[in-house]
Amino acid sequence: MNVLLALAVVLANDMEHARVTVADYPGVPDALIVAWQDVPGVTPASGAMVYQRDQGDSETRYLAIGGGGKFALLDRGRSRLIRASSLPVMWVVANDPKHPLEVVPDANQRVDVPALVAQYEAFEAIAPAAATRTTIDAAIAAQAAQTNKTCGAQLAARTQWTTFGTNLRLANQAVAILEALDGACSDKDYASAVKKLRTLKVDFKSGGGALRLEITGTELAVHLSDTSFNPRETAEIWLHGHL
Repeated sequence: MNVLLALAVVLANDMEHARVTVADYPGVPDALIVAWQDVPGVTPASGAMVYQRDQGDSETRYLAIGGGGKFALLDRGRSRLIRASSLPVMWVVANDPKHPLEVVPDANQRVDVPALVAQYEAFEAIAPAAATRTTIDAAIAAQAAQTNKTCGAQLAARTQWTTFGTNLRLANQAVAILEALDGACSDKDYASAVKKLRTLKVDFKSGGGALRLEITGTELAVHLSDTSFNPRETAEIWLHGHL
């Protein structure tokens, strides 16, 4: 039994008070929003990312797009008897693969899909629908100042506004990229590499697929799209491999 085939479900472990909420991403085939609350070993305590299915021979794995997930979900087609009911079981694999957290569907919890989408957008720094170019520019500038302070850098954000068209609020994901740079600078070698950068260039292409980053000289270019999910975590992995 595949627990997560085309449905919205809350997976729970009552002993740990942990919750993992999963739903199909509206309008995006083969993508799932996965939100968590109080999962042991997962930091921060709550958040949401976009996942995809990975079908293996003996199990279905749910992994964050871009590879930077806080945990994996495993479905091995098993069930257990709970209060006279047979419930499908899944496992949350976080910081200790040898000790996954067992979770089962909670039939008493309903999933608010629009709220789940909003949670993901807030977590990955997509601006609210009412945001303007001015407010987005201000948010990016504020995070750039914080990142420059952390890294000892002089990085300036350059948003290619004409490429975003009616998708202005997606430009705010530059904040998530800057947060990834900020985190990388906890290592002095990465901080030294970030200091060499002068420009963060951010553009957009509808249907452009996964998030792409590239460094040319002193410029870090970030190519966003309407399906470039999990920008902060995807960027973290890329930066550790390319700085």
